[in-house]
Amino acid sequence: MKKIPLVSLWLLLSSQTSCSGEHRQTQSSDISLEGAGSLTIIFEGGADSGFSDGEKQLITDLVRHTEEEVRALLPALPDAIEVTAMAIDRDVDIVGGVTGRADAPGKVLIEFSSVFPGGISAAAQGALSPTIFHEFHHLARGWTIQENKFGPGIPIAAVNEGLATVFAEEYTGVYFEEAYSYPEDAVAWLQEILALPVDADYSIWMMGEHPDGRNSIGYRVGRYIVHQATANSGKSILELSSLAPNEILRLAETPPLGGNSP
Repeated sequence: MKKIPLVSLWLLLSSQTSCSGEHRQTQSSDISLEGAGSLTIIFEGGADSGFSDGEKQLITDLVRHTEEEVRALLPALPDAIEVTAMAIDRDVDIVGGVTGRADAPGKVLIEFSSVFPGGISAAAQGALSPTIFHEFHHLARGWTIQENKFGPGIPIAAVNEGLATVFAEEYTGVYFEEAYSYPEDAVAWLQEILALPVDADYSIWMMGEHPDGRNSIGYRVGRYIVHQATANSGKSILELSSLAPNEILRLAETPPLGGNSP
């Protein structure tokens, strides 16, 4: 499997439930393109979006093609999907020049770095498809910032991010090494997050840097959980994606979450 240091997703959230983060709303667009009656692509900012005509066409083609691939795999994907593209001028090379998040049912925001080496086109060609696979998995599963179908807790977040990560990895052939590789003692990390209070800081345990220097602990552990569940059960990523977090943790031979968490 090809290894490149890309990350398809860093949820920009302030709450550990992934439900209360704020985000910029789409302001206007000069292109709103319909694909198969279900896909709308909006370039935020209209004529001042920061995208050239060529970049808009490239992004549109990639999103349409990838949507078709994902829809064939995930029947639960919403019938109507809106993808908002935003150009940013900050350095996000570590994520391949593209970041994304599932804002609400049927709505995804994708950000493209204009300062990425080679520009927006290079970022789109290298990282857009894996990002769409990851974010659309969230849409199909209901792991969205608004109207989230899951309860709070870092273990739940880790499972859902692990599923999206492995799904994108398996079907795009891209291994997100810098963000998602887990250490040999990943089981110790897992036991650590299972012992966390339900209101543990999402930014520290999932997407950010822990005070002890570790980073993206929840994403890495999530990938480990999914790999262990697959190894122990023989279930595919698509089969696992229909299961609740508790069941996936049980298949990974880890202690189940308490209470009535999904």
